[in-house]
Amino acid sequence: MKVIKAVGHCVLSLMLAVIIVGIPSAMSFDITDSSSGTDAVSSASLNIPANPDGEFVVLINNELHKDNIEEWKSFFSDEDYPVIFNDISCITARGDAAGITTAGLYTQRLPENQMKMRVEDPTLLVSKIEKGRFDTAIMSKELSDALKLKADPENITVINITGGVSDEKA
Repeated sequence: MKVIKAVGHCVLSLMLAVIIVGIPSAMSFDITDSSSGTDAVSSASLNIPANPDGEFVVLINNELHKDNIEEWKSFFSDEDYPVIFNDISCITARGDAAGITTAGLYTQRLPENQMKMRVEDPTLLVSKIEKGRFDTAIMSKELSDALKLKADPENITVINITGGVSDEKA
């Protein structure tokens, strides 16, 4: 009698598991998706939009990147760059849509979470740049000219980007 109850309990449990798990997964399975021929290797998983039009300025704090400043210069200049093992944070100005988009593009080019991006008030951004309390900053050339940044040329590398071509100034 105990054996019959145990077998009945196992059968009932198995039927409930099939109903709860099996039927919804069977309803969501589509044979055309599994045989379409595209996979993670043959299809792009990240859509990187084109660079926005205009001129942009990238500021790099040399004091924080003494060991790998050349690698970051190459990265922001759209040149071939080696694997960079250091993390970096980037600040952009609130209201500078093109600068935010450009910073987002650079963030997408790096492995996940290697570049943190923060959008800040333009006045706070200027203060951080002038005091040297930033890692990198990306903004449009118009905003940079309007803010009249007084960055220390010895401690900050400035890279001007125009249409995917960059002109480096140290």
